[in-house]
This record gives sequence, C-alpha cells and structure tokens, in this order.
Amino acid sequence: MNNLAHEQFEASLLGKVRPMLEGIDLANGTPLADALAAAVMVDLRQSRNKDAAAIIHALDEDAISNLGAGLVVALSHEHHMFTLPFGTKVRSNVPGSIFIGPETWVTDAGRSGLFALETVRRDAHGPNLELLRDTISQAVKNKPWQCIGLPSPLFIPDIDRYLLRFPPFSKAGGVVLQRGADETGAASFASATHKQIKDLARSMVDDMKALWRRREEVARQSDATRLMVEAEMATSLRSVPINSVAIEWDNRREEERLGFHIAYDTLDDALRRGIVLYYQPAPVEGKAACYPIPFGIQSRGEQRDLLRAVGADGEIDALAAAVVQHAPDGAANTLAHLASDHDALVTFMTDDGPIYAFLFWRSGCITVDLVAPGRIEQCASRLELNLPRMDEDAVQALVGRPLTSVCPLPFDANCTIFGANSLSKGKVRLNFEGPRSFVNCSTGHIWDQ
Repeated sequence: MNNLAHEQFEASLLGKVRPMLEGIDLANGTPLADALAAAVMVDLRQSRNKDAAAIIHALDEDAISNLGAGLVVALSHEHHMFTLPFGTKVRSNVPGSIFIGPETWVTDAGRSGLFALETVRRDAHGPNLELLRDTISQAVKNKPWQCIGLPSPLFIPDIDRYLLRFPPFSKAGGVVLQRGADETGAASFASATHKQIKDLARSMVDDMKALWRRREEVARQSDATRLMVEAEMATSLRSVPINSVAIEWDNRREEERLGFHIAYDTLDDALRRGIVLYYQPAPVEGKAACYPIPFGIQSRGEQRDLLRAVGADGEIDALAAAVVQHAPDGAANTLAHLASDHDALVTFMTDDGPIYAFLFWRSGCITVDLVAPGRIEQCASRLELNLPRMDEDAVQALVGRPLTSVCPLPFDANCTIFGANSLSKGKVRLNFEGPRSFVNCSTGHIWDQ
C-alpha cells in the first residue's frame, strides 16, 4: 500500500469507527476511536492482508464496540488479550501501553491515536506535566512546604536521564529536590494515566514534606558534602565548578545519612558545556565513601581540543556513521539534531517492519542503539537477532563476516563480527567492531581518521 492509499484507508477507517465510539476517551484523555484506528493500521501493516477494505467494510457496530472495549481493557488491566480485525494479537503491557504483535504502542497525552514507544518523548511535558504541577499546587496550598515551589523538566545527557527538578531551596542550603520523570509506572511519562500522574504528584508532595521537615539536617550534610568535594578538587588540581547539589529521596526519607547528586558545570558527553551528574553520599567523619569527582571529565577538555584541531566536533562509530549516511531525513539534518539535542531518532521502514536507530553522544563519540521489535536488539558492540536454528559450528562460522551480511539492515556498515553465541529460542548474539571516523555536525562531513 503506497502512502496515498495508506492515508485514504486510514481516513476511511476513522470515518467508520468515530461515529460508533464518539465521546469515549481512554484514561489519559486520548479518544478511543483514534487509538483503535491506529491499532488497526498496525494490524494491517503486520498482517499484509489483501482483503483489508472488505474486512473493515464488514465490521458492524457490535464488532467495533467489542474491539473498542478490548482496547480499553488491554490499556488499563494486566493479562488481557484480544485479536484485531486482520489477525494480530494485542496483549496488555503496563497501563497506557500495549503489545501489538511484537511492537509496543502507547498513548501520548495531548495527541490522538497510538504511537510506537520508541518514537515518543521521554521527558515530562504536555498535559501530564500540567496535571502533575496542578495536583502538587492544590496539595501544598497554604502549607509551609509550599515555598519549595514546583518541578520543571530537565534532561541530563551524561546519564541519559530525564528529571523533574524543583528550584533550589534556600532553607535547606540551596539543595534541589528532584525525581525521575520515568517514575509514573507507565511506559513513558506521556502515556501515564491521570491516576498514575496524581499518584506521582502525591509522592512528590511527600518528598517536599520530608525536605521541609529535615531542611536543617539536609543543609548541614549537603554543605559538608560540597566542602569535601571542593577540597578534593583543590588537592588534585581538578577545578570543576559545582552547578548545584540535589537530593532524590528514593523512599529513604528517614535515613540518617543522606546522599546527594552533585551537578558539575563542565563538558558533557557531546564535549559541550553542560551538566555532569554524579551521586555522592555525605562524608563520614569528613571522609568520602567513594571518589567524589567523576572520572574522565577533566580529560574531555584535551579531547575536545584535539578534535577541534582537525576540524571535528567528535568521533562517530562505524554503525552510527552508516545510520547517519542513510537516514531518510538526510545526514545533514540528522547531524544537526545531534548537535543541538544531544540525540536523534532515525526510523527505517522495511518490509519486515520498522527499525529504530537511537543516535547519541557518549564520551565525545556518536554511537547508536538499534531496535527492530521482535527481530533485532543492539546495544554498543553487541547485537541479538533471530536466525533460523543453527548448530554451533554454523554460528561460529559467522565470525569474520561483515555484520550486514548476517543481520538484515537496510544499509551497509563497515562492521565485522568477532564473536558469536547461540541463545535460546533461535536467537544469536553477535559481537562486532568497526573503525571510528571524525565528524563535523555543522558541515555534515564524516571522514576517516
């Protein structure tokens, strides 16, 4: 089905289901009709059914109502399964998300339909962020801890973590209260139900109460931690400014000895000015429980200078370079995203389904993680994929072959397999390697070292 036919079919499908499911919303406000239509379009793609139009035309009001009810239950309850019109099974996942065949699809508050989990934003944003802040505002109104303020989203590239951070709280020594945006219990912040968001808000209010109640002790221990870190930096001649000191209770609101997240103002993984976050428990008798300065942040200045001397912003590994050079939006646009946003998602649509490539910086080098749901999962220099059952000799014979001669990718890559192991259920794990290149994100140029 070409793009025009796809759009026409989807419009026809929506025209059929909307009148029958009008006014019914899912738990985070997503219209049920739009979510069902999105699920059926995934069903059509996976099944490749040739009689799609006839099957949809034959659906009556009872059939559509049953499909809608099945989707509502699957998105809100565990252990539910139903079948879409073209035969694809839908299974429950965590609230707000489902498995359609091997793929994970989620609701996204503020947007109509369902979306592949790999494509949705991971930060706190949109209607769910507004609901979180409003719920906290109402809960702390006229309470002493109201002065702590309200949380705002923050992304820390160095640890690939999306946070919710309050303003510095002066009565606790300027400590910042923080939580992870992934703590809703949903597959993503935007797919969380209203109940999940309100539950997180109530938990964050408990954090605020604890910070207010223990503000003097927090100030004392955070000051001691800061002084210890600054003394270590002075001794080792590693002067790195401290941006802030944060506390994340992690259900340890009553523990006597506290731990803090030190935010250093330094070069991040993309070799740009940014924040590097490092966990540091408060000192015992003035001594650190672990080394108080993140390893590697001092050498990043030298690394950046060497790269700039050859006109490069950084390095890029072989698999990431192949993804960038074959990206549907073009290499220049993809590298521009990496320059401004630290990461970028590239999606390849293939006959076997989507392949998602997550590009990101790590210690001055652009790298990639690939995911093809149910087929391929890659992280760093290791890749797992489904292959026809092979004996151990056949698996070992893969060593030395080009990666893309074994793994079905829609592009070639200068990577060679150096290790192979059989896993359960017909899976094989491949270890691969390839050369790094220089990259300039402004010019879009990638060249050999």
